[in-house]
Amino acid sequence: MNLIRRLVQNPYTREVLHRTGLLTRIQQKDYERLLEAKHDIDSRLAKKKQTGEPVNVLFVCHRPQLWPTLKGVYDLFKADPLFRVQILAVPQRNKIKGRNYRHNHFESEGAEAFWKDEGCIEGYNYETGEWLDPRTLHPDYVFFQQPYNVARPDCLLSSEVSCYAKLLYLTYYVMVDLDPRAEECTPVDFMKDLSFYFAQNEADRVFVEGRLAKGGPNVCQIPVTGHPRLEHIRDHIGESCDLWHHTDSFKILWTPRWTTNEGACHFFTYRQPLTAYCREHGNIELMFRPHPQAFKEWRSTGEMTEEEERLVRDEFNQGDFQLDESRNFYPQMFTSDVLVSDPSSMIIDYFFTGKPIVYCANHGVNDSIVDVLRPGMYWVNSWEEAEHTLDELRAGRDPLKDIRAECARQYQGQDGIRSSQKIYETIRADALK
Repeated sequence: MNLIRRLVQNPYTREVLHRTGLLTRIQQKDYERLLEAKHDIDSRLAKKKQTGEPVNVLFVCHRPQLWPTLKGVYDLFKADPLFRVQILAVPQRNKIKGRNYRHNHFESEGAEAFWKDEGCIEGYNYETGEWLDPRTLHPDYVFFQQPYNVARPDCLLSSEVSCYAKLLYLTYYVMVDLDPRAEECTPVDFMKDLSFYFAQNEADRVFVEGRLAKGGPNVCQIPVTGHPRLEHIRDHIGESCDLWHHTDSFKILWTPRWTTNEGACHFFTYRQPLTAYCREHGNIELMFRPHPQAFKEWRSTGEMTEEEERLVRDEFNQGDFQLDESRNFYPQMFTSDVLVSDPSSMIIDYFFTGKPIVYCANHGVNDSIVDVLRPGMYWVNSWEEAEHTLDELRAGRDPLKDIRAECARQYQGQDGIRSSQKIYETIRADALK
């Protein structure tokens, strides 16, 4: 089945399968498999309802930085005696130069330590290279943090897990518009195996319906729930951060993109002038928060040597510069004064704090990733423009503040029902139907 899946995903073999009519037959067989699995799972849930046996919900987690998306949902399930909740901590497969994802080298992002206090189950033995088969945990529902089968071993492929559990998913970033990442972040080979996709808004629901249609018939339901990250931001307003050195300094949080292959990463262009600017003016603190894949990516492409990485790390561990690789982004977000960034999912979180964003558009590269937020951000195409904008903000001039506030009001929702609660109630109703 996995070989067939790879043939379907390859654009060349997929076209051949389509012309011969085999693609439709494969998709129909896959659909019949999902229907049969759904019937078996529903029967199992019905028996559990009669006997009082708990419903098992499994969260497959690899990246601590993404936990704000699912934590509220996890807490609700954990507090309900109807459910038994477990976290499976796993590593991921990263791209390797010349081999892409075609290898079996898995790297931890700290999941085992991060979720240790929650009693997480370690899914991978680093000494033997053996994986724990999640089937042995008897899950009825499974949440994945991200939708990328290419980064997981065979036992965690959506096509495998959906044979014995209902797959649940909501995007790990807040999608305020159908930006260019939307298709990349909703791969059909994963989406077609879902039982539930929790849409952030109506546009998201319609978009995902179209993505699912590309994979053939499916069993996926798409309730509109909103996104838990927005409610999590509201919960953390006023949170403190002890990484900054001074309370009265101007605090810049810097989150450049992790890869240059899209032409949208400004790290190598702005690093020297930005650090020089902060040193020259004084009373400015600069916190560099690299993406978890940034240094690995730059080393693999040859853009940065190990020695150069060490120098960057040393630079941001002295004076009023900090290198922040902590798991929780929110304290730094709420205690900084401005975000300097290019395309990043963190932009959206930051926008809803009401604080200003200097967006480095990198000389006209397609930046529709943030079109909806564009009116409320300071759009710069050069370091000179960025410098001028920072000077204005340091002087207290922020003319886009009201625009950001209105946009935040529009997207955070006003119905009073929390997104996490909607997701939890949807699954609870499904388990008890």
